[in-house]
Amino acid sequence: MQKINKLALASAAGLAALIAASAQAQVAGDECTNALTAVVGVNTSSTVTMTPSANAPVDGPCNFLDWGASKDVFFVFNAANPGLLDLDFCASGYDTSVVVYTGSCAALTRISCDDDSCPTGTLYQSFKLGIPVASAGPVYIRVGGYLAASGAVNFTLGFTESTANCASTLSCGTVHAEPGCADQLCCGQVCAINPLCCDLGWDAQCVQAAVDTCGYFVYTCVAGGPANNCATNAQVVSSSSVVAFNSSAATIDGPKQACPGTAIDIFADVWFKIASPANGVLSANTCNQVAFDSKIAIYDMGTSPSTFDYNTLNTAMVACNDDGSSTCYMTGGTTAYASDLSITAAVGHTYLVRVGGFAAADAGAGTVTFSVPVPCVLPSATGSETEACGTDSNGGCDAAGTTASAQAITLGSSIGGTFWADAGVRDVDWYTVTVAADTTATLNLYSASNAIAFIFPGDPCSPLGAIASGSGSCPSVATGCLSPGIYSIAVATANFTDNPCGNGVFNNYVLATSGAPAVCPIVSEVCTNPVDNVVSQNNGTVITNYGFNCLLFCGTNASTFTVAAQFARSFPGLNAGALGCVSFGYANMNVMEDGVYENGTPTVATIGVYRDINGGAPTTVGGDLVLIQSVEVLLLGGVQTVTWNIDAPIDLTGNADPIVIVFDVPEAGGCDVATNGLLGGVGNNGGATAPYYERSLSTYAGLCEEPAFIANADPTSQWICTIGVGSATTPCPADFNGSGTVDAADLATLLNGWGASGATDLDGNGITDAADLASVLNAWGGCP
Repeated sequence: MQKINKLALASAAGLAALIAASAQAQVAGDECTNALTAVVGVNTSSTVTMTPSANAPVDGPCNFLDWGASKDVFFVFNAANPGLLDLDFCASGYDTSVVVYTGSCAALTRISCDDDSCPTGTLYQSFKLGIPVASAGPVYIRVGGYLAASGAVNFTLGFTESTANCASTLSCGTVHAEPGCADQLCCGQVCAINPLCCDLGWDAQCVQAAVDTCGYFVYTCVAGGPANNCATNAQVVSSSSVVAFNSSAATIDGPKQACPGTAIDIFADVWFKIASPANGVLSANTCNQVAFDSKIAIYDMGTSPSTFDYNTLNTAMVACNDDGSSTCYMTGGTTAYASDLSITAAVGHTYLVRVGGFAAADAGAGTVTFSVPVPCVLPSATGSETEACGTDSNGGCDAAGTTASAQAITLGSSIGGTFWADAGVRDVDWYTVTVAADTTATLNLYSASNAIAFIFPGDPCSPLGAIASGSGSCPSVATGCLSPGIYSIAVATANFTDNPCGNGVFNNYVLATSGAPAVCPIVSEVCTNPVDNVVSQNNGTVITNYGFNCLLFCGTNASTFTVAAQFARSFPGLNAGALGCVSFGYANMNVMEDGVYENGTPTVATIGVYRDINGGAPTTVGGDLVLIQSVEVLLLGGVQTVTWNIDAPIDLTGNADPIVIVFDVPEAGGCDVATNGLLGGVGNNGGATAPYYERSLSTYAGLCEEPAFIANADPTSQWICTIGVGSATTPCPADFNGSGTVDAADLATLLNGWGASGATDLDGNGITDAADLASVLNAWGGCP
């Protein structure tokens, strides 16, 4: 594990659209369409006067682009022939981030990037040599800055043209007498190293260069070892079972491919082969079954395993796992280095399962547990979908775009329906359900197809993310805790093709629903309390893409996660009216292995209102910050703003203490790639009239740990938090349940809250006590 630093949390790609482009005349180079011409030699500009362009690049293989709302400048180099491009930004005056594209401004294709590779610079400038340019034409160089840094751009461009003979139609991964090979990009790279490969013929040295330079794979297996030492002689597994193996004498014949959080080799591998008899989840695990640090990878051989080309193993991998969950132990039960991998298998496809070790010494006897999908038997249904296969009467947002095109159902019903997928388009069936009280809703989706169900808040066209999504197969199960309101349910196949109407059992599904009483977090509410004054310290409330949390890094993009943290804003001088609403910005994102950000898994956090009994800057929750009222909130995936409509508005009359809003987020999964991500407050770069405060909380040997809140006055990264204050307090504050009468139910609520803060603390002194009891008794009876 490695501490990265406190840095801005990159957003979903769509957030770039929130940054409006200038309507004024563009500065040359400000956009791709008016890019500055780059030449071989020195090129200069400045990003200070530029504006941020749309479609901010994600990190990808460059871990520290952190582009965000960076001002950027475009250059275009017109390559006369294929070749190798060199870029040296060491003379630039700031921390640059650079992305290189080919294609056109309307359809750019990213071919390279760099963040901090300059070997001599002291400002983390960019440096990249030998960027392959596959064909003649424009090459676009986009220059931005780390965390929106800007400054003087100065770079040297070099270009080595390739005159290689790359007209051959034969593979770069096989020996042949003809010069060159079919992959022109790889051919050019190899022949730039060894021109004879394009002059005389493509011999074994050329193939090896293609393997080393271009990632080609040539399958070979050393004879000997266990019977299933070679992928070509994999042991057949026909059903769910526990299978013994011994990899002590096994060699390596599989390709070098990275599992999340690990090095690229899988050592001492043995192989198993499974023909999937049904759509569903195929899994393999070594949890508590091996005494060494294992790895598992699964490869798709397609529907014709007898003709499978083992030279394509490097492109056939579906997924790979090094360490399973935090409880997937090696034998002995203390070290979680065993492996656990699941994929969604397709009926008729055959899969190779590769079991090996983390390092050369990781081998030995053990067992692997396989779970193989079986044909799905659909249960009986109590109702039917009203849409016939091939029509679209319940298409939700995919049709008319309103709830009118969704079918209303009730929890407890089972709906039999049909769906289809063909030529890149799939049928999505939308349903709505109304929940009158906090309820845990469970969806069980049964189908012979790989299928999934989602639960969304409100209208199906809501911009909010899913509350829950299904996992597993037959049934795929989705569970969400729903507060009172209307919710949308979407049902669809997992694929977008190969399942047209008329495909028999693969078009059918049963959606079985159920509900149970629960206490649920809020999602995002509408502020319905009286608000006469909106109080904000932010100069703007539109989220751009800044987040502020301490990140830890476990070796790969996908193992990056944020530690538990608290974000706070202090509002002094609130001494009249009632606090009725709180709105704040947050991010809940996952970092994928390629560096791309996706919506994270819904996670529960807490937002609270506190009194700062010492005044001044807040220090710690439970220290100078005394809780008045709090609520749990479900952070849906994405980057957005959530509103809390406070059930019992907080009376501010006579208040002398600063009111502090604290957003408390949990750790985002740790090093467990399957569950980790990035959680934190987000805001914008518009500045603020006062700082926000942040405190990181970590159990990782003190990494990121902060003993108290730290002020952040950086105008480019200000957490958004807004409060709404009404001019009058609640007319009947002792009516805790809103029944219109102060009665025995309200007395019971007060007694249950005795000694604590919260809504029952009517006088706001931080504790429910005799004074509050007197207030309830004095208000007994009907509310005014």
